[in-house]
Amino acid sequence: MTEYQLNRFLEQHGQAFREIDKQFAKFCLDLSKDDHLAIIALLVSDQLGQGNVCFDISQPHSILSESELSELCHLAKQANSNDQNFPLVFEGSRIYLQRYHQYECFVEQAIRSRCQQYENDLEVDSLLNMINNLFPPNYSKQEIDWQKVAVSVAVQSAFTVISGGPGTGKTTTVIKLLALLIEQYKVKGRQPIIRLAAPTGKAAMRLTESIGQAKHRLQVDEHVKDAIPEEASTLHRLLKRNREGDFYFNQMNPLHLDILVVDEASMIDLPMMAKLLAALPKHGQLVLLGDKDQLSSVEAGSVLADICDSGTRHGFSESQLKLINQLTDIPLDQLKQNVAELHGAEIRNHVCHLRKSHRFSDHSGIAALARAANNGDVNRWQQIFEGDFSDLNFFDLTESNRQTLILQSAKLYSEYQNLIASDDNSDAVARRVHEVFNRYRILCAVKEGELGVAGINQSLEQALGYQETWYAGRPIMIQQNDYGLNLYNGDVGIVLPRLIDGKTQLRAAFLNADSEIRWLQPARLPQHETVYAMTVHKSQGSEFEHCALVLPEYPAPVLTKELLYTGITRAKARLTLLARDKLIAYTLRNQVQRASGLRDRLWTVEKAEFSPETGQFSLF
Repeated sequence: MTEYQLNRFLEQHGQAFREIDKQFAKFCLDLSKDDHLAIIALLVSDQLGQGNVCFDISQPHSILSESELSELCHLAKQANSNDQNFPLVFEGSRIYLQRYHQYECFVEQAIRSRCQQYENDLEVDSLLNMINNLFPPNYSKQEIDWQKVAVSVAVQSAFTVISGGPGTGKTTTVIKLLALLIEQYKVKGRQPIIRLAAPTGKAAMRLTESIGQAKHRLQVDEHVKDAIPEEASTLHRLLKRNREGDFYFNQMNPLHLDILVVDEASMIDLPMMAKLLAALPKHGQLVLLGDKDQLSSVEAGSVLADICDSGTRHGFSESQLKLINQLTDIPLDQLKQNVAELHGAEIRNHVCHLRKSHRFSDHSGIAALARAANNGDVNRWQQIFEGDFSDLNFFDLTESNRQTLILQSAKLYSEYQNLIASDDNSDAVARRVHEVFNRYRILCAVKEGELGVAGINQSLEQALGYQETWYAGRPIMIQQNDYGLNLYNGDVGIVLPRLIDGKTQLRAAFLNADSEIRWLQPARLPQHETVYAMTVHKSQGSEFEHCALVLPEYPAPVLTKELLYTGITRAKARLTLLARDKLIAYTLRNQVQRASGLRDRLWTVEKAEFSPETGQFSLF
C-alpha cells in the first residue's frame, strides 16, 4: 500500500495546481488530520478550476494512475466515514465539494418537480386555432414545423428547453409562445407577468433587440403585443444582489413573475442555475433558450448540455406525441417517425430541438462549416475548405497571413473610428459608433501570445497608430462585475471625447439593453481590457456580420470542436479563419468533457412504469 502525504505530494506535483487548490487541501488536512482526504480535496478543487463540477475517478488523470486513484479514494472514504461537516461528498466514482453537490442535487430536484407540473385545463380546440393562426402553413407536408412543435410542448409545461443552432428561430418561437400564453391568461381573467433575461449584458441586449423586432412582426391583437416586454436584463440584475452579496430573490423571496424566458442558457453555470431555479415561484413557467452544442459556461458545469443530454437524439413519449398532434394537426404517424421515444426519462418531454435554419441558404459555407465542426467531421471540413464558398476565407497560419489579417482588420475598424468627433460626441453618435463597431470582431481561442487576445489587440493598436492607454475610439470589455456602477463581466464600452464644463474629456460610452447610452469616467471602471479581439468564450451571446477566427500555433486543451462551432456560428454573413490544417483536425477530434452527475440524474430511468391515469411515465 502506498503511503500518501500531502506535503510530499505537493513537493512532487505542486506546480500543477493553483495556490487556492493547495490552501484548500491544507485546510482539509487541518480539519480531518488525514493526508488522503487532503490530497483528494486538492484534486477536487483542481477539477473545479477546470470547469468540472466533480472529480470523477473513473476518468484518466494526468498525475495518478487508475490503481493509485482507486487506492487513494478508498483510504480517503475510510477516513471520511460520510462526515457531513467535511466539505467533500463521495458518491460512486464522483467526489464533490459539498456545496456543488448541493447545487447539482437541487437543480435535478427542481427540474424534475417542474417536469411534473402540467397545465391540465387546456382548451385543445381553442389552442389549435391559435397555434395555426400563429404558424400559417409554410412547409410541405413532408416537413415538420419544429417551431410549432416547440410551442405546443412549452404551452403546457412549467419547464421547457428550446435548443437550436443559429437562425433556427428560437426568438420567433418564443415570441409566438408568449402570445399564446397571454391569450391563455386572458381566459383566466388576468395578464401574465413576463420577464426576459440572459447571462450577460451583451446577450441581454441581443435578446432585447430580437424580441422587439419579432414583436412588431407578430400578427396578433395590440393588447397581446403590449403584454410582451421588450427589455431583457442580465440574470444578476434579475435576481439582484443584496448588501451581504447574496441574491435578493431566492427560495424564501421568489421573483414576482408568471413566465421567465432565459436566452443563451448554455452560458449558465451550475451555481447560477441553482440560484435561478430557487428564485422561481412555484407556479412560474421557465423557458430556456440556447444552443446545446455551443461551449459550456466559463465556470463549473455544462448545464444546458446535461439537461438536453447533448450528443444523444431523444424524442417524446406516446402521450406527448398525441397532445402535439392535437395542438398542431401534424400527423401522428409523421411525429412518430421523427421524434418518438416511447420509453425514457420524463425530461425528454420538455426538451425541444429546432432543426431548420432560416438564416443560411443551402449554399452557405458558414452553415456547412458549422455542421462539420459540430459533427467533428474532418473529411467534410476538408471538402468545404477545397470548395468555393463566397462567405468563407481560409488563411494558413503564417506570419505574412497574420500581418495581412491585422492590416485588413485595422481597415475594417477604421470605419467606426471615422465616425468619432474630436471634441464632443452625442448619444446618437455613440449609438452609431457601437453599431458599426459591432459589425466585425476578431475571435481568439486563447488569451495570451501573438495569436491570442493580448497579442492581436496589441498588434491592432500599433497598426492603428495608438500608443497611449486611453484614446478616442478605444473599445473595452469589462472583466469584473461592479454592482455599484451596474457594469457586468462582458459589457462593452467605447471611449469617446465628451464636452464637459467647456472642456473635452474622455468618457467610456456603454450601450444599455434599452439602447440608452451611459457615460462613465475611465478611472471609475472596474477591471477591463481592450477588445478589438476577444476570446470565443467571451463572444457567446454575440453575433457579428463578419468574424475572423484565429487559432494558436500549437495544440491546447481549450481547442475543441465546441469552441470551433461556437466561433463559426458568431458570424452571420462572413467568416475568416486563420489556422493550420493539422490543428483544425486536432480540434475537430477533441470534445469538451466536463465531469458532472447532472446528466445521469436527469436521464437515468430506474423504473419507467406507464401510468394510464396521467398518460405519462412515472419516474418517482
